[in-house]
Amino acid sequence: MAIAIGAIVVTIITLSFGKLNSEQALDKSAMTVVSVLDEARSLTLASLNATRYGVRLEDSQVIILPTYATTTINALVGIRNINLNGGGDTVYFERLSGATLQSGTFEVYLKNSSTTFRTISINTNGLAE
Repeated sequence: MAIAIGAIVVTIITLSFGKLNSEQALDKSAMTVVSVLDEARSLTLASLNATRYGVRLEDSQVIILPTYATTTINALVGIRNINLNGGGDTVYFERLSGATLQSGTFEVYLKNSSTTFRTISINTNGLAE
């Protein structure tokens, strides 16, 4: 009887830590994606190499264009439901203003729990949150 109770307690603790780890992976990945968007916008505003920078959103990574600097997000997490003005999966920022014509939203979600996600919004000023 004591062994069965111990096994149940261990199972509950293991599941709780697994869920906590997944939630942390989701939150960290969402913050990482926002940081990459902010970095591309900052590079554009700084007129680095007199270039417009952008970010291409893919299922498991985000890529700063035109440098192709790639940031891979946690393997437990994916990017989906990309809904940007004008369609597509890439956000470009305008020099001098940092604004974008590709405002919209997308989701960063847990692959093993599709109902657990964070929505990232990019406004017309190019700010992501």
